[in-house]
Amino acid sequence: IKHKSEQRGAYKLIGGQSWQIMDVPVDVAWEALKNLTGYKNFIPLVTESDIKHQAGEDADLAIRQEWGPIDVRYVLQTTLEDDRRSMVFRVDHSQAHDIRAGWGFMRVRPYKDSQTLVSFGALVDIGDGVFVSIIRPAVRKDLLRIPFYFKRHVEAEIAALKTGALKTGAL
Repeated sequence: IKHKSEQRGAYKLIGGQSWQIMDVPVDVAWEALKNLTGYKNFIPLVTESDIKHQAGEDADLAIRQEWGPIDVRYVLQTTLEDDRRSMVFRVDHSQAHDIRAGWGFMRVRPYKDSQTLVSFGALVDIGDGVFVSIIRPAVRKDLLRIPFYFKRHVEAEIAALKTGALKTGAL
């Protein structure tokens, strides 16, 4: 994990970059990353991830994050790049959004012994205020743990599929 904080005009950005090795082949990881509605399974506190519009590699992904009384909604403009096995995103300011700004990427690459390297980078401005200043460190921590959560989700799905196949005798 590499933390980053910066001021760009009115934006107070937090985030950085992080990496994770997964014990699945890169094609499996890429299929999971392309499943935009499945993002609720690995982005912290996401309760909804729905595609509002899709055209080719581009999609508008509506995200809702809830934690107690906190209810945050925004739309990410995403682009899936098959040749690079990457997804880039940014907050769509033309639609309702509860965070000021955000953009980044997530990418999968082959690694040794049928493993995958997941890299992630993002900068976000979650707003101002006393409460926001209190939760900002926790938001950054969870944001940069997305590759870990992605690994945990995908590896658990693969293990469940293998277990199910063993029970039915398919393997």
